[in-house]
Amino acid sequence: MSVTDTNINKIESNILNSIQQLRQVAKDRGIDGMLTVNKHTTFEHRAIQRVNQEQIKQQKNLESIVVRANNFCDDVTSENIDPDWLSAFMSMAKDISGPHMQTLWGKIFALELSHAGSFSVKSLRTLNQMTQREAQMFQVACNLSVQIGLDTNRKIVLNCQNNNKSFLLFNKPQFKSINLGRHKLPYNSFLTLSELGLIHHNELEMVNLPLDKDLPISYGEEKLTVKVKNRSSRMKYYRFTNIGDELAKLIPHENNPEYFAELTSHLHNAFNF
Repeated sequence: MSVTDTNINKIESNILNSIQQLRQVAKDRGIDGMLTVNKHTTFEHRAIQRVNQEQIKQQKNLESIVVRANNFCDDVTSENIDPDWLSAFMSMAKDISGPHMQTLWGKIFALELSHAGSFSVKSLRTLNQMTQREAQMFQVACNLSVQIGLDTNRKIVLNCQNNNKSFLLFNKPQFKSINLGRHKLPYNSFLTLSELGLIHHNELEMVNLPLDKDLPISYGEEKLTVKVKNRSSRMKYYRFTNIGDELAKLIPHENNPEYFAELTSHLHNAFNF
């Protein structure tokens, strides 16, 4: 068999697989009537079947999410859940069929029952728009985030600087930022998370930190206490949005030892331990 014949067979195989996939999707969604023997039934009859089929699937999705929510509930006194929030939740949750995403929605439901107002409808809409791949990107971002001081907002540190001699125009120190791409968060992934409204796009800078006070920094289970070296000490970072902070509650933090070592090295530029 020639190379050309092999390529033709591959193409035919791909076309066949595409046809099979089309018919399977059409059957699953109840829109295969004109492709099958069901073409002899009426559109009205097939529409009723499709709606029933879709409602059964949505019912299964909602009940699966409730089961997962039950696993996260505890004996803490619950609060009255907002009926408008609940309507929005069910409207979106009914179409969540992936096990991983159903677990996230179940956790949201449980947390909202114990602490009403934990998740805004905007956060629900953002999560509803996220693909599995985007959820994995967000997981990585959460694993690179820290919390500084009493602020519960999450930040991804870029670099720490001590510009004590920066007034010398030709002697301004150069500070390299942490290469987030080395830690599985390349810039295109960051842009995706920014477009989803999870992380602010612009770099922010923390300056004028108090000299005589301890500054606690939390990275997952790792706890650091630092003090600024001088008034020129500063930190650049990306900040999670309110939506990003809300959804980060759903993500179990997984420490990245290599990243933590690089983060600590950067902190030494501007802080004493």
